[in-house]
Amino acid sequence: MSVLVTFDLDNTLWDVTPVIVRAEYAMESWFEERFPGFAQHYSVSAQDELKRIVLARLPDIAFNLTALRLEVYKLALKKFGLPSEEGDLIAESALAHFCEWRQKVDLFPHVVDVLEELSQDYSLAVITNGNADVFHPYVGLGQYFDFAIRADQLGVAKPDAGVFSAAAKTAKMDVSQIIHIGDHPVDDVFGASNVGAKSIWFNRHGARRWDDEWGTCSSAEVHSLLELPTAIRSLML
Repeated sequence: MSVLVTFDLDNTLWDVTPVIVRAEYAMESWFEERFPGFAQHYSVSAQDELKRIVLARLPDIAFNLTALRLEVYKLALKKFGLPSEEGDLIAESALAHFCEWRQKVDLFPHVVDVLEELSQDYSLAVITNGNADVFHPYVGLGQYFDFAIRADQLGVAKPDAGVFSAAAKTAKMDVSQIIHIGDHPVDDVFGASNVGAKSIWFNRHGARRWDDEWGTCSSAEVHSLLELPTAIRSLML
């Protein structure tokens, strides 16, 4: 049976927290070099308040982390005193700088080895709600994946059925042929199970216990990426 193995990215192939922390520090320096005093007035915590303002005005972009960040930068620059047109152009440049830093990930152990092994036997793809680009040279994993479905590009986010359907359509497969791997109980496990795909919950180091409030249990659970080849084979029996 043909199978499409899809991967979440953040907290499945790498820890996203240090990536974002480094990127935010880089952005503070970027803004401060151009607009002294900006970082003091619009720190990460201050931008959280701007995010709430943006979402009250544009609730439909809540899932689109790229568009949301751009709007926050635009609003911050406008409040800082820049004319709207100039602020919008600078916000675009700021977003591009952030996105470069966003790709500077530190892979979990064994990621490359496992993807190398799986890519010999299965078609691999990405389904992510984040804005990491698996094909970016900084990430360095593009050779293992056939394509990526990103919420900010598709217009919907996991656990919406449309995300998994888009992956199946791109691969010219039925959604029942997908085995999705991810760390998030709702976005990844419920999202996949809800459309008839199989799911593998990546519960790293077995640090969490399943909560019935999350919904349907995963088809399989792994605590290390090294367990994935065996887990996938077991779901194909």
